Formats: sequence, structure tokens, C-alpha cells
Amino acid sequence: MLDRNFVSDDIDTFDDALPRDDGNEDVIAMPKPIKKKKPAGEVVKFYLVNAIVIPSFGTLGISIAAQGIRELLPIMRTRLHRAVPGAEFLRDYQSIENLDLSHVASCLLFLAVTVIWIRVISEFKGVGPVMGYRKTRPFAFGFYAIVASTILIADAFVFFIALAARNNGWSDAPAYVPVVCTCMYAAGIAAFAAFHQSYYHPDHV
Repeated sequence: MLDRNFVSDDIDTFDDALPRDDGNEDVIAMPKPIKKKKPAGEVVKFYLVNAIVIPSFGTLGISIAAQGIRELLPIMRTRLHRAVPGAEFLRDYQSIENLDLSHVASCLLFLAVTVIWIRVISEFKGVGPVMGYRKTRPFAFGFYAIVASTILIADAFVFFIALAARNNGWSDAPAYVPVVCTCMYAAGIAAFAAFHQSYYHPDHV
């Protein structure tokens, strides 16, 4: 005979993969993704790509953006061992002595831009809830959109300023070179964020 309890238990395991009605007619809750253990090869590939991209592309982007921040805000040229109380010992390390506030700001900006791109890509794929706020919570949607756009534009702007500065050796290059490099930089961060988004939120179940 067919065990109905057994069949019911099997069906219940798929409930989280279906759209849920939370009682609000205007909002359909997104289904909960079914967590599945990733293959070892995919995990190794993920960490290998990060081990290559972050030290190379990340260091390049952070260094150039830091220069742009220094061009816009001279106060950010302050060395860390002078700005941070109790960090005088950093002067004893030659590689760390040259770090200033612009490097810290650039690291935070790089991290923020990467996270924003991950969220933006997730929203366009229908994973996040923000796109649903356009009708139910337009103020919240507008706030998120303005903050995200401001940070993305600011990051690209400081990168462009660094490349366009005369003392960086770009004076003999065509005027379009900084623009092209800035677009490539923005596309690189977006691609890096898309890679992370596809790893943590794959399209397939």
C-alpha cells in the first residue's frame, strides 16, 4: 500500500522551492533556494580565481583609485602611522610606511563596489527583494538606487582622475585612454562580482 505520510514528507521538501504567498496580494515572496553541496572542482576553481584576481586586479585597482583619492582630497595623503594613534611602529616597516589614508579608503571603496555589483546582478536575476520595492516601497527603492549609483560613479570617477592626472605620465597619451581604462576597470569589477554572484546564487538548483 502507498504510505501517504511518506509521500507527504517528500512533497514538503520542495515547498521552499516554490513561490510563497505571505498574505500580501501585491508581494509574492521569493522562494527559498535549496542549498546543495557544491562539487569539489567548482570550489577549487572559485578559490583559485580569487587567489589570482584579488592580488593582481584588486591591487591594481586599489592603487590607482588611491591615487585618485589623493588628487581629490589631499588630506588623504596622511600616512597611517601618523593618522592612527599607537601605530608609530609602522614606520619601522618600509613596505607599510608608505601606506596612507587613501589606501584604506580605496580598499573600502573596492569592497563596497564589489558588494553592490553582486546585489545589482542578484536583483536583475530576481534573487533579491529590492526590485519588488518599486511598487510597494518606492522610497526605499529610490534610496537604494541612489546610494548604489553614487558609490559606483564615485569609484569610476576617482579611478579616472588618477589616470587623467598629468603627473601620472598620461600627458602624452590620447585623451580617450583614461576613459577606456576606466570602462575596462568598471567592467572588470562587474565581471568579478558576477563570478561571485553565480557561485553563491547559481541559476540552476
